[in-house]
Amino acid sequence: MCVVRRVVCAVSGGIDSAVAALLLKRSGVEVIGVYMVNWNHVEEGISDCPRTRDEADAMKICKRLGIQFHVVDFTRQYWSEVFQDLLENYRKGCTVVSDVLCNRIIKFNYLHEFAFKQLNADAVATGHFARTNLGNLLQNRSTKSVARLYTAVDPLKDQTYFLSTLTQDQLKRSIFPIGSLTKPQIKQIAIDAQLNEVINKREYIEPTKGFIRNVHNGDVIAEHNGVHHFTLGKRVRLSPKLIQTAFGFFVASLDYQTQTVWVCEGSLNAALFATKFIISEPHWIAESLLMHCGEIEFRCQRSHPPFQCTVTRLNDGSVQVTPRNPIRAAASGQSCVFYRNDECLGSGQIERVTATLAD
Repeated sequence: MCVVRRVVCAVSGGIDSAVAALLLKRSGVEVIGVYMVNWNHVEEGISDCPRTRDEADAMKICKRLGIQFHVVDFTRQYWSEVFQDLLENYRKGCTVVSDVLCNRIIKFNYLHEFAFKQLNADAVATGHFARTNLGNLLQNRSTKSVARLYTAVDPLKDQTYFLSTLTQDQLKRSIFPIGSLTKPQIKQIAIDAQLNEVINKREYIEPTKGFIRNVHNGDVIAEHNGVHHFTLGKRVRLSPKLIQTAFGFFVASLDYQTQTVWVCEGSLNAALFATKFIISEPHWIAESLLMHCGEIEFRCQRSHPPFQCTVTRLNDGSVQVTPRNPIRAAASGQSCVFYRNDECLGSGQIERVTATLAD
C-alpha cells in the first residue's frame, strides 16, 4: 500500500486543474500548485504580456486554496524535444498529435522530475479526464501492481487518447482527481467553492494570436486569433489573396502550445477510406496484445468513437491494423489508440495506409 502525503498538482488557470487541486486539498494531503511555461509568446512576437492571464489566475487559485505556487519554465525542453519533432513530422506530411508528445515528454517526464527532485512530492496530479486502477490517492499501488488506464466517466471529455503513451512508472505516480466526475459536476464544485477566477472565464477564451502554416513547407499563410476557432478537417476561410491553390486549405493539425494551425491543400487532405494501415511498434500500457486473438477497438482521433479492428504482426515485423469497417482520415503520424471496453491499452503511430476502398 502506498501512502501519499505531498502531491504536486499541475495548474493551468482553468477550471479542471483548479477543481483537481481543490479535491486534493479536501482529501487532506499537502498540495503544491505548479504552473508550466512551455512557450515564449513574447519572444515569438504574438503577445505583449510576459505573465499571461492563465498564470495569474493559477496563482490566484493557489492563493485562495492556501497552497504553494511555483512556476517552472520548460520552454527549452518543449522547443527542442516537442516542437522540433513536430516540425520534422509536418515537413514529412505527417499529422502528429502535439498533446500526445507534450504529455509524454513535458507533463509526465520533466514535470514529474521537477516534482520529485525539487519539491519532494509523492505523486503528481493533473486535470486530465482519465482514471486508473490505483485509487484516488494511489492507495492501491504496490511494487507488484500493474497500472491500468481507464476512460473517464464523462465520455465527451475523456482524454485517454492523449495519455496512451504513458509508461507504468509514469502512471504509478500519477493522480487524476476529476476522472470520475462529469463536466457539469466540476463546474458545480467550482461554483460552490467560489472559485471565481475559473467560474467567470469558463465561457470565454481570450483571443491568442498565432499563425496558420502550411504543413508541407512551414510557410506562414496568415495570422489568427486562437486555435479554438478551428476544427480538424474543416476548410479554413481565408482571403482569396492568401489562397494560392484551387483546392482550398483544410485544417490538418492544431498545436495549442504554440497556437499554430497547420493546414494542407484539399487534394492532399486525408479524405480516403483506409481498409488496412501499418503502425509503429505499439506501446502497451500493461501488456502486449499482439499474441492475443480476437478484436479490440481503436481510435485515430480523440473525437472519433472507437471502432473494431484486428491487430496483426506481419512477416516483415511490421504491425498491421485492419478495421472492421473502413476508416476515414487515417493519416501518417496520427496516434492509433487501442481500447478494450473502458480500458486504454496503448497506442502506435500510423506509418502508412496500405489499402483503401479504391484498391
